[in-house]
Amino acid sequence: MLATNLPLSRRHLVLAGATGVSGLLLGSADPTRGNRMQQTVSSGGYTTESIHFLSSGTRIIGTLFIPIGAPVRNAAIAILGPFGFVKEQAPAQYASRLADAGFITLIFDPRFSGESDGTPRRFESPSHKIEDVHAALDFLSNHAAVDTDRLGVLGICQGSSEMIAVAASDPRVKTLVTVSGQYIYPQNIDGFFGESGMTREQRIARGRAARDRFESTGETLYTEVVSLTDKKAGLPWKPIHDWYIPWTTDKWGAKSRWENRYATMSDAEVWTFNVEDVAHKVSVPTLMIHGERSDGGPEAARHVFDLLPAKDKILKIVPGVFHTRFYDDPLVVDLAAHDVATWLNKHLVTDQGSAVVTPSAPDY
Repeated sequence: MLATNLPLSRRHLVLAGATGVSGLLLGSADPTRGNRMQQTVSSGGYTTESIHFLSSGTRIIGTLFIPIGAPVRNAAIAILGPFGFVKEQAPAQYASRLADAGFITLIFDPRFSGESDGTPRRFESPSHKIEDVHAALDFLSNHAAVDTDRLGVLGICQGSSEMIAVAASDPRVKTLVTVSGQYIYPQNIDGFFGESGMTREQRIARGRAARDRFESTGETLYTEVVSLTDKKAGLPWKPIHDWYIPWTTDKWGAKSRWENRYATMSDAEVWTFNVEDVAHKVSVPTLMIHGERSDGGPEAARHVFDLLPAKDKILKIVPGVFHTRFYDDPLVVDLAAHDVATWLNKHLVTDQGSAVVTPSAPDY
């Protein structure tokens, strides 16, 4: 099954490696871990199902996108989004496009957020998100429409670092894609917060103090995700603020499930996570798409790219594009999704083993 309805756009700033595809070892899964809740038909070339599955006993709520007319035993992708995301944000943008391109796609709210269960609410935990993705792959592996030999993962922003950890640890993952990654390693994050008014180390200390308070009293302290005035906010930059804040308004007729807060103790785990510890274990084919003005710039993406032992890998730097444009700007997302679908066609469908990308239409 080759996708035939993708935008006719390609670009050229591609760094390609030699070809190499690792074999897979399929993990077992409990078929009772997930089931379907309801089904709706979209206006596109796919249907959506509201589903749930369990991750370490916690109920996770997601949406499954299934291409209309897709063959039985189809390739499937699980997606993680940015810091503090809910599934209706950037993950939905890519899920709809990849489903139109012929791939079963699963988005979900990680535990503690959105529709999913778990307390404390809005706790940002890379380790729990990684665990939730493993459970999502369990769910996909047990779905009648999914080919368990053809599973991939896609991370957007912070989800990129977490999906690198998943690809390093779950042998069912056949290919990895990252988009506009926030690559969490000390040097990058030190620079990220360098002029924000609160350093990475100060944020870690704040998180540990909040965690100690939670463990001793049960009280959860919260910090704003974005703010125009508070440099101690989670993401204290105006362009990031301007992207997130509309999700707290009735711009779409009602407020979304996204909240401008996160559990302060998250800082103790998020900013001590180090993608360098896992990147050197990723041997599956990997596509990295990064804007010239995405977090950390080309240098951060190149640093992680160089750590990957995968023989079949591509890093694409998109000139001039700012980080959040990869979230929902159709002028950027359409082309990024086209790149992703082309990559997935090669590695989950045709698997011809070539890492060469031929440019055609103008760049982003």
